Amino acid sequence: MKQQTALTPLQNKRFQVFLGPTLKVLECAMELMTPFVVRYIIDDGIGKNDMGLTLKLCGLLFLLALLGFGFTMIAQYLASKVASEYSYDLRKNLYAHLNELSETDLNHFGKNKVLTLLSNDSFAMQNGVMMFMRLIFRPPFLLLGSTILSFVIDWRSGVIFLITIFCSASVIGLVMFVSPKKYAAIQANLDQISLLSSDSLQGARPIRAFNRQQEQEAKFDRSLDTYQQKNLSMAKFNALINPFTFLFTNLAMVIVVFLTYHYGVWDGTSSVGFVTLGELISLISYLTSSLMALILFSRLIVSLNKAAVSKKRIDAFFAYQPQIQNVARYHYEDGKKDAPMVRFDHVSLTYGEKGDKPAVKDLTFSLPVGAWIGFIGGTGSGKSTTISLLERLYDPSEGAIYYRGVPLKEYDLVSLRKEISLVSQKPSLFQGTIRSNLLVAKPNASEEEMIFALKQSLAYEYVSRYPDFLDHPVEEGGVNLSGGQKQRLLIARAFLKGGSLLVLDDSMSALDFLSEQKVRQAIASMPSCTKIIVSQRTSSLRHCDLILVFDKGQIIAQGTHESLLETCSVYQEIAAVEQKGEVA
Repeated sequence: MKQQTALTPLQNKRFQVFLGPTLKVLECAMELMTPFVVRYIIDDGIGKNDMGLTLKLCGLLFLLALLGFGFTMIAQYLASKVASEYSYDLRKNLYAHLNELSETDLNHFGKNKVLTLLSNDSFAMQNGVMMFMRLIFRPPFLLLGSTILSFVIDWRSGVIFLITIFCSASVIGLVMFVSPKKYAAIQANLDQISLLSSDSLQGARPIRAFNRQQEQEAKFDRSLDTYQQKNLSMAKFNALINPFTFLFTNLAMVIVVFLTYHYGVWDGTSSVGFVTLGELISLISYLTSSLMALILFSRLIVSLNKAAVSKKRIDAFFAYQPQIQNVARYHYEDGKKDAPMVRFDHVSLTYGEKGDKPAVKDLTFSLPVGAWIGFIGGTGSGKSTTISLLERLYDPSEGAIYYRGVPLKEYDLVSLRKEISLVSQKPSLFQGTIRSNLLVAKPNASEEEMIFALKQSLAYEYVSRYPDFLDHPVEEGGVNLSGGQKQRLLIARAFLKGGSLLVLDDSMSALDFLSEQKVRQAIASMPSCTKIIVSQRTSSLRHCDLILVFDKGQIIAQGTHESLLETCSVYQEIAAVEQKGEVA
């Protein structure tokens, strides 16, 4: 697949990107011809009292204005349309690449930096494309045309034009050299602000619980002050362009008028020896056009500087290749029927750099097809990491994982994840409705299938009481639902998806004992499905065919509930603590 870049979405819009600036050049041509026509109106029409010539030239002037208006309207429309479509395609490509990255990739690159790319940097690129189409040819063409025509009118005026443009260009060049570095620092600081905002939103409850609001506010204020200072520094630097450009251009106007007055011999309507009155007005018009061109060019430079920095950041994101590559050599149908559903062969995983302590180490086990499997262990013992390896959210640092006898790395990721129904430890509900959250698992599911899944998970008990039933709104993160309601809805979503492997990652902790038992009975009605239940309670795993006991990233024992009570001290300790809690 061809490497994406920030400008890839423009490849299918080459014609519009070329047409917009071309129309701007035609508009500039109309604008440059206007002062020339005005010169003849004043000198040859009004000056010689020739009403016929004056009317004809005024008609030509109106035609030039009409053509210029038409060209600029079409060019502006094309620039806005292309920039808007480009921004849409760019964000779509960024989001698609985001979904290709694993959890490790996102943590390494920076999740909040990706959010800044999708919002701030994408907007900078959109604005850069629009300004490019509108102004890339207009200022240079106006400057060049005005200078050439000033030489045509009078060579001394042309020299003044050249000096003015050189002085203004020197200031603009200085800004072009310094601005990208300043803007890159601003964007890096914006990433930091996004990170602090995200931390504050996600950790709102502990921040309040430990009374750390003022500390967080102070930290955010410091970052915001730094951002403001950098922005002000850049704004002050960019603000140098307009005053100096006005100074040089207006100084040129004063010099042209002074020379005309001082060296010209006036006969009432024109001067002899320097320029005529019509030529003077034309020169002032060209100087004004040059002034506007330089101001527009400065705006273009600022916009392109921002876009260049954002392009570099976006290109770096596109160049970031996901560690999880979809080889797609095998699909689920290619698995061996007589092989275990899952087999871990001396698997280890280290999240950080080499030399760090592994999260899981030397995992070796097999899960038979259709069996009930239990994972148990303390917090941080490696249970959820093992599930993430099974889903191929991470690739093992050492060892190999086999799914139905075939190496997991060689499975098509879409086919693999289609067969795995996961109810994660952290409830993941999306803003929308109950229906839209269920359809995440199976987009073409019928209402009858959704109701059946809700009944299996016991979620139907509360969903059926809503007047709007499946169309009842779910707020962001499911905050309008209780913990037990979220878990039952997530279990219903897993039921609806189906598949050959069901994983419940500590996802029934908010259910009471009776509800948990009923859900477990519903799961038992899926005989062809292999079930993995991750829990910290031995009572939830009594029925399992095989229980794996995790401790410090390793499997220290495996067997049935009864055998582990006799042979595994960790399992005995967990069971004893539970029993004391029940008695208490």
